[in-house]
Amino acid sequence: MSEKRIRTWGLLILAVLSVSAVRAQDSSDAPKPAMAGDNAASIQSGAPIDVPDTRPLAGIQNLSLGTQTNSHSFLLPSFGVTTAVQFSPDRSVGNSSPTTTTYLNGRLAINKTSSHSELLLDYLVGGGLSGNSNQGNTVIQNLDFSETIRGGRWSQTFGEQFSYLPAPSFNFGGLGGLNTLGVNLGAVGTTPGFRQDLIPNQSILINGAARISNATMAQTTYALGYRSSLIFFGAYGTLHFLDNGFQNSSSVSTGAGYNYLLSPLNSISVSYGFSRSMFSHIPGGADSHTVQVTFARRITGRLSFQVGAGPDIQMYSAPLAGPRTLWSWALNSALTYQLRNWGTGFNYGHSLTGGSGILPGAESDVFSGHATRGLENWQVSVSTGYSMNRALQQTSSNVLTAKGWFAGTEVSRRFTNFGSFFVSYNISRQSGLGAVCSLAACNVNSVTQTVGVGYNWGLRPILLE
Repeated sequence: MSEKRIRTWGLLILAVLSVSAVRAQDSSDAPKPAMAGDNAASIQSGAPIDVPDTRPLAGIQNLSLGTQTNSHSFLLPSFGVTTAVQFSPDRSVGNSSPTTTTYLNGRLAINKTSSHSELLLDYLVGGGLSGNSNQGNTVIQNLDFSETIRGGRWSQTFGEQFSYLPAPSFNFGGLGGLNTLGVNLGAVGTTPGFRQDLIPNQSILINGAARISNATMAQTTYALGYRSSLIFFGAYGTLHFLDNGFQNSSSVSTGAGYNYLLSPLNSISVSYGFSRSMFSHIPGGADSHTVQVTFARRITGRLSFQVGAGPDIQMYSAPLAGPRTLWSWALNSALTYQLRNWGTGFNYGHSLTGGSGILPGAESDVFSGHATRGLENWQVSVSTGYSMNRALQQTSSNVLTAKGWFAGTEVSRRFTNFGSFFVSYNISRQSGLGAVCSLAACNVNSVTQTVGVGYNWGLRPILLE
């Protein structure tokens, strides 16, 4: 089946799901626990209340701690400047001396909620000014958007994740990620993040390779009763590099799941997912059929934990070697925990991915974690990440494993409600690319150390009616 036909069927599925939700009529006897709670009492009193997370377990979005809010919708603009100095024998740019890059950015976060809808938007735009003429200046854009519309038993969610970056979002620029730049929604207790397996994989650390990543998603949820619901979703993702020599990829995903509430704190789901991965440099693609059983425990404001696993049947249309059908496994897990001034969290996933632009498909393990400690106006945080991408013998003549890792720490001092000064240190390494990539961006086998310093100006939130 051609890529054009696959894309057409994917868009048709998204359209059908959307029409189903739009045509659904409101029902006054709909089971309210399956939907978001009405916090009108908080609006009248103005006092913060705990709003539990009601996202479905088998859905396209990550679970969260919920929010502590007075129900005001807001718009939060911020600006930032960050200077990062990298120390490594970076032969890829013909210079072993330290390289300095200054990032200037603006960021806009929007949270607009009501009893029947939720809109979350986090948009970052900026540029990097490099002190090395071989690297040049770069442009940064990143958008996370989701909107959920509820009516009776039905709930419809649309999502978009777009980025235009000069480096992978995984440990971006040796800064631990993009959240260092400006004030994001996560800093105010709201995260619109999507499932890791639906976003194009960028877990191989390569330098100076501009890429466009985009994922478009739609989800329909139907509440069967007080405890249970059905969910259907579709997604289309693409990863495209602006320079020659990299492996562009795209994927179409669909799935369905059944969610069941075991108790006020515990829930379980059973889901089926199908995805087709397509690559620019090889004629054949890879199909993946997964079935997962997932368990979650949520304590509003304190704990969010989920773990799901199951078999993964991979099918290859034109394998270079090995069997056409291969049995593997898939796993998705996440933890977020908050206690007073302490916070920690991690994400770990194992799945078939697009290969991060280096490999034509890969079996990938990706882990990221963090911990924070706040004290008055100070905060100390540590972060770490690890990725392992194994080449597929069905799509690649090189059998290898690309491993990358990073670890870092940051100390920040808050001066206003959303303004802070920070100093950070990060160390990272990527290995295993020499056999498949001779491009300058892939010459990252040495240990890279990065020292960063910056300030983020967060303006006063603008309340929305």
